[in-house]
Amino acid sequence: MLLSSLLFVSLLYSAWATDSTWASIPMNVPSQLTNLNFNYATVTTYFGTPPQQMNLTIDVSTGEMAAYSVDCVFCSGETFFDASLSSTFQHLNSPWAQARPDFNGSESSDTMSFGGILTVTDAQFVLIDTGSYSLARQTMHNGFLGAFLNPLNSTIVTDNIFSQLYQSKQLLNPVIGMRFDPRSPKLTVGALDANDYEGTINWVQLESNPSWDAFNTFQVDGLKGYNGSFVPQGSGGLFASIDSLLPSIAVQNVSTYATNNGYIGPAGAAVTIDKQTNVASLLCDETYPYIPLTVSINGVDYQVDSSNNLLYSRQIQLGLCTLGMTNRSDTLPPNFILGQPFLRSVYVAYRFPTDNCPGYYGFAFAKGANRTQAQISQTPTSTPTNSAQCLSFASPTSTPSATIVTARQALLSSEKYSVYGSTNASQVPLIDVENLSKMTWNATNLY
Repeated sequence: MLLSSLLFVSLLYSAWATDSTWASIPMNVPSQLTNLNFNYATVTTYFGTPPQQMNLTIDVSTGEMAAYSVDCVFCSGETFFDASLSSTFQHLNSPWAQARPDFNGSESSDTMSFGGILTVTDAQFVLIDTGSYSLARQTMHNGFLGAFLNPLNSTIVTDNIFSQLYQSKQLLNPVIGMRFDPRSPKLTVGALDANDYEGTINWVQLESNPSWDAFNTFQVDGLKGYNGSFVPQGSGGLFASIDSLLPSIAVQNVSTYATNNGYIGPAGAAVTIDKQTNVASLLCDETYPYIPLTVSINGVDYQVDSSNNLLYSRQIQLGLCTLGMTNRSDTLPPNFILGQPFLRSVYVAYRFPTDNCPGYYGFAFAKGANRTQAQISQTPTSTPTNSAQCLSFASPTSTPSATIVTARQALLSSEKYSVYGSTNASQVPLIDVENLSKMTWNATNLY
């Protein structure tokens, strides 16, 4: 029974279409940001043959992919990969370059899929077997999915999952769309779904410098306060990066913003700053729909939502929430790091680098958000060079779907059995019950 189930799922894998297509995968995000719980987005993927569901944490700052092993020590999460159940799993016998004593694993490969629609048969990932590193435990559950390809300008074929999908000609377009907001969180791979955003996508080219602190860096006009004035951040070009594992927005001097009522707005009278952490707190009731902060990119202003994006703090009984702004002490670019409060307020597209096209980020207003037509109608100041070549995408004509038979489902018995001690009549299937040794009762031996 087990072998026949494995064969069935293997045939299902081979039957998946390899024509250019796209996939829309729901994200799992917290309804509210809080300093007490996990604040980040996970997306459902499938590893192995037969497939095992892995809800990987999305990291937009790296290109690596990792899954936590079923026997991982101190790993955090709810889904773990059991390599012994996969007929296509391979150890690659090479050390993991990012390993440390409390966060370690082995380079591996296996079949990996988005919804059974887009599939790589030899996807490379790290199988983590030691996960006691405190930062990883706090920011990454189940493993991580790297959604950033580096270097930016290169014809080198990387082992990133999105690059592999593109090289195998499965993707309709070399692009990713991301919605981190709780209204309709999702990851689209291979297309930009017009149902996800409104207005013009504001494309900016990514720039890199070996001395900078982040590779996914792009130019910004700056940050504006409540009154629309730019918050001082020095002279010259300003740069920002996005970080899906940062629960705040990091600036180089949060006090300049948080102590000036001209920037903080009507809530300014209630602003407090923690002298140890330099994190600002302010009123978080429904009176103010936006954090009094706007990120201006290429002539377009993106307001940061207040609803669900202020971190709850120990001062919640006083009607205050942490603003989600923290100090960035490093003076190297980027000047700002835009974490979850920003990402949950916008739609983000990523045109990853291929051939002669560098990487680009695109920003738009998430459909269904509380935005006026005047805000949605804003147009970018400039258009990136090579737009006709690099930023013209085929529109999807339908939404592909597929049925996944996971390893657990493949092993479940066809018959259902009563639960011992249960008071109701419900029955459940059992895993691999057909292979259990049968017991023969001989009543004559009981006396």
